[in-house]
Amino acid sequence: MKKPFFAYQLTTSLLLVLAALTLPLTAYGKAYVASEVELRAFKESDLSYLQQGHDRIEELTQKHFGSRLQGIPDHDLKLLQRLLDDKRVKASDRRLLQDMGIVFGGLLQKQFDLKWLIYEDKYGPSRALQLKHTNNFLFPITMISRRAETGLSVDVAGLYEKAVGKIAAYKEAERAKYY
Repeated sequence: MKKPFFAYQLTTSLLLVLAALTLPLTAYGKAYVASEVELRAFKESDLSYLQQGHDRIEELTQKHFGSRLQGIPDHDLKLLQRLLDDKRVKASDRRLLQDMGIVFGGLLQKQFDLKWLIYEDKYGPSRALQLKHTNNFLFPITMISRRAETGLSVDVAGLYEKAVGKIAAYKEAERAKYY
């Protein structure tokens, strides 16, 4: 019996998401090659984009839960999870899901002193976090949205811990090079 097209699409999407969870922190799981990628500094408009996304999420958390974002992972990740669990942000709300990714990325940036930049490859430009002085990149703006949009349950704290583990491992590997 022939599978309907959407079954292939869903299966493919699930496999891509699962594969993405196991990829190294390098760009799209591929080794960084300078000739294939252009890195650009953030402009004022990029910083404004991040601030607007952060503000939209903070407005939602204040409205629905009476709590502001605090820049503290334990607190803010719980608020992000509640937005999903309480269906305040739905899988079809790409803009808000990506705004949640902005908050998520801001927490990682603060904890690890990462650098926001524009990462452009053959697929187009993306806002990314770079582990300073390395060729390792993280794309937090889409980390939540890509999972939610495929119908997967998103464990925001678990996703954060996985990212923290990868960042810590890469930082340790960089330190080990000098000993």
